[in-house]
Amino acid sequence: MVLAVDYLQAMRIRGPMKRELDKLYSKYDALVAPSRDTVAYPVGVDFNKVYPGSGGGPPVSPAGNAVGQPALSVPNGFGENGLPTGIQFTGRAWSEAKLIEIAHSYQQATDWHKKRPHLD
Repeated sequence: MVLAVDYLQAMRIRGPMKRELDKLYSKYDALVAPSRDTVAYPVGVDFNKVYPGSGGGPPVSPAGNAVGQPALSVPNGFGENGLPTGIQFTGRAWSEAKLIEIAHSYQQATDWHKKRPHLD
């Protein structure tokens, strides 16, 4: 539950956040970062019990979510226990076509999206 006063304050700072993030993103086609700060969650384990203390993804993700910026994640390898990792492309508002083009180019240059984990 969110108090109305907190919601209104969040909406007030959303405009300045949008402007600042758009200024940052205007210099680039995309920003690239890990999709998460961990490997994928194992099947059958509650999310809140898998990686205690993990913050999720890079800080740009929640900021982008707050202001409606697009992001696209694709596979980029395997880590601990053979679980997959991802790479995330984020961009300016309304740049979905550019992000798809970039992710497609990445996948044409790699074959991670065709591989499956080798779980023991």
